[in-house]
Parts: sequence; structure tokens; C-alpha cells
Amino acid sequence: MQPPRIPGFVFVDLVGEGGFADVYRYQQELPTRQVAIKVLRSGGDAAALELFRAEANVMAQLSNHPSIVPIYQAGVSSDGRPFLVMEYCPPPHVAQRYRAQPLAVAEVLDIGVKIASAVETAHRAGILHRDIKPHNILTSTFGVPLLTDFGIASVVGEGGASGQGLSIPWSPPEALLADSSDVRSDVYSLAATLYSLLIGHPPVERRDAPNDNASLMQRIERGQLSPLRRPEVPASLVSVLRRAMSVEIDKRPVSAMVLGRQLQDVQIEMRQSPTRLEVMDASPSALVQEHPNDARTLIRPVSVIIPAAVSVRPAPDQAAVDEQTRVPGAPSATGGSSHSGTPPRRDDTPRRGPAGRILAGVLALAVAGGIGWALLAGGEEEDPDRPTIRGEDPADAVPGDEAPPAPKVWTTGKGTRWTFRWSLEEPRPDDQFKVLFTGDGASQDGADYTEETSRVVTVPVGSTVCVEVGVTREGAAPSPLSKPVCAVGQ
Repeated sequence: MQPPRIPGFVFVDLVGEGGFADVYRYQQELPTRQVAIKVLRSGGDAAALELFRAEANVMAQLSNHPSIVPIYQAGVSSDGRPFLVMEYCPPPHVAQRYRAQPLAVAEVLDIGVKIASAVETAHRAGILHRDIKPHNILTSTFGVPLLTDFGIASVVGEGGASGQGLSIPWSPPEALLADSSDVRSDVYSLAATLYSLLIGHPPVERRDAPNDNASLMQRIERGQLSPLRRPEVPASLVSVLRRAMSVEIDKRPVSAMVLGRQLQDVQIEMRQSPTRLEVMDASPSALVQEHPNDARTLIRPVSVIIPAAVSVRPAPDQAAVDEQTRVPGAPSATGGSSHSGTPPRRDDTPRRGPAGRILAGVLALAVAGGIGWALLAGGEEEDPDRPTIRGEDPADAVPGDEAPPAPKVWTTGKGTRWTFRWSLEEPRPDDQFKVLFTGDGASQDGADYTEETSRVVTVPVGSTVCVEVGVTREGAAPSPLSKPVCAVGQ
């Protein structure tokens, strides 16, 4: 299809083709710069075009986030095709890199926290991504990972989000049946993406078995992930990602924020400085609610103008949140959202039967192997039937261990010599304790990991030392930290 004529832009070349959109590189005349313009192949009806404009307006406001691809402009060309003008990100991107060589653990953790920040920001504005995968994570000129393709194009035409959002190798089980409106579906896809970057291929691909859509869907529904056996990958990271890809949606982290915090815990375990979670909260209540930021989290309330075409649709489903999510207006215990200020989203797609699922899988080939934003770099298409580059053993089932409870902590002593002790009601031989000392008298910098159950500490006179203790256990998510227990030097 010929590139459209867009006033103020000069066509350079075609950088990607897909089933529903093409991506071109243009030269913007004023200011002079190269941009990527995504052009939908079908214009749709007047209502769809209005919805496209509305969602483009929302995402343009959220694209100020440091991990979301900036959107400069949106419009409709003279031949009736909607288009988006975005930052041009040169190659290579993770979609090309991970297939050739799995990424380093430190880089995957950094990408995970930054993209989790972007996903959480979108969720707080009432926007579900629905198609998180390696192809939709670009890399800026300065090497910053950027999330793109928020499904804006999916509102134009009859396919809706169901056609655009189903990239099978990274889709959660519930999305194979119908369009999911639950934020934990995006959490699954983000975890599956990170798992792919570590293993060198999608989590459900197998070298010794067919990788057609029906086979991939069956493995997703059964939770059959290819084992990740890289000695430098911590067991805690594997556990975090596998739990986020649980078949049962209630076993996943309740939000992208919580997944990001779990990834930060792994960074600390590896003696790395945690990547900061940076979230823009666009909910109306955020403008009046205090957000307690810390060294690991920055939440900025922002004012976003929500067009009526977006606000009339049902809101995304959110699980009951815990303190780590810091989402204003927590949903009720029944699972329904009481976050009334969040701009709503639609969920009007009928559920598919078995035949419909297979048909959706066939249709998804055009999407998963099509536009993928990584094609901006001229990258290759994703082919589920392609053999894996790195051979792996048969898939393992997803571990089902629950996170252990926080240890019980107490202290004894007097003067300047104090002993901190901790214990678990049901300890296991492989348990390791994460011990964090704080206070003006603490000499330790950062968390320590040990199998010991006590520590003798010298507390200077007039100073305070507090301890918080957590548990890491193979095959389970890390426990929460205990409440601080403190001692004062006398």
C-alpha cells in the first residue's frame, strides 16, 4: 500500500508491514527530525475514528512517561487512513537480540522494572495494553527500553482488541477464550516477555515438539513452560516470573507495580542498585491523595483530559490490592473495582468457543508475525514454527508453592550489645533469610542474605538500630519483610 501524503512530513522508506497497519519512516520538516508514522490500513466508520482520536489523545498525554514511546501527533490522512506520529527508535531492539543471544540478567531486570512502570501508568489511566511482547519493546537512541503499541489501532475496524491483542506465545490463558479486561493479563504477558529475553525464545516454544498455534495454546492453558536453566539466573527471579505466569489468575501479582517491586527485590538480592519504579497516576483521586515515595518508587499525580468516547466504557478489572500497589480507591473484596475515578474501558467482545480459538490463533499469525514495532529496525518477523536456537529439556509445570510468611523477630540485650533473633513456624532446609538493618546506628549498607537465625549488633549510645527480616525459598515468591524491631544503645 502506498504511503499517505501527510502535510509537514516527507516520506523516507517503509520499515514494517502488518495485517492491520504499516510503519513508515518520514522526515519531519519543522522541527527537522526523523519520525516513525504508523498508518492503519482501514479507516473504519465515523464512530471508530472518533474513538481512535480519543485514545490517541489519552496515550499522547501518557507518553511523557520515560518508558513509553513518545507520541508526537495523530490524525487522519487525505485518503481516510488514521495515523500516529511517534519517535523513531533505531535498531537493534530486544526482539532481534534475544533470539540470537539471551539477554544478561541485569539488563532483563532493568527492562522489567521500567516496563512495569509504564504498564502500571497505563492501568491507572484505565488503559490495558493487551499485547505486551518483545516486539513491542523498543530501544531509544540512548538505550532506554520503551513500550509501544497500546492497541490504539485496535479500535478501528471490526476486529477490535481481540484481533490485535492476541500474540499467542505471550498471551495468558484467559485471553485465548475472550478479550480479558483484567490488569493481571498484562502482568502475565510482561512476565512472559521477560522470560523470553532470558531463555532465548518464547516460554512455551519447544525444540522437540510442534510449535503450531494449537500446540502453543495447549501449553499455555496447562502452564507448561520451557525450563530456564542458566546458572547465573537466580532461583528467586525464575520463581517471580513463573508465578506471574500462573494459569490461575488469582495467583499472579495483583498489579504491574507489585511485579516491579518483586523484580527490584531480585536486584537487591544480586547486590544491584534497584531500578526505580516511576509511575504517573492519572486517576482523579491521585491529585488529592498523598503518595509516599521512597528510594525505590516515584509516583507523580498527573492531570489527564479523558475524552467522553473513552470514559463511557467499562473500567479495567483490578484485583484486591495490597499496600505495595498504592492504588487510590482500592477495589472491593469481591474483585469489582471501586476505583470510580479511573477512566473506563470497554469489554464488549463475545467469548469464543474451541473452533473460534483455533481461528483466532490462525488470525493472530498475521499480527504476531506482522507489524511488531521491532520492525521499525528492519527486524525479522516472529515465527512460532521456527525451531528454538537454544535446545531445552521438556517443559516443567509451574511451581505452586505459596510465598512463606514473614519471620517472627525479637531482640534481647542491654547497653550497647543487642542480639536480634528470628524464626519461622515451618522452616525448610533451603530457606535463606534476607536481613536488612536500618537506623542511625546501623553499620550495614543494604540487605544481607544468610541461613543464620540471629545476629549480635553493637548499638552506639544514643543511636538506634532496627532490623527487618524476610525469607527467600526456592520455588516460591519471597516473603514480605517483617515489621521493624529496634534497639537503642544506652
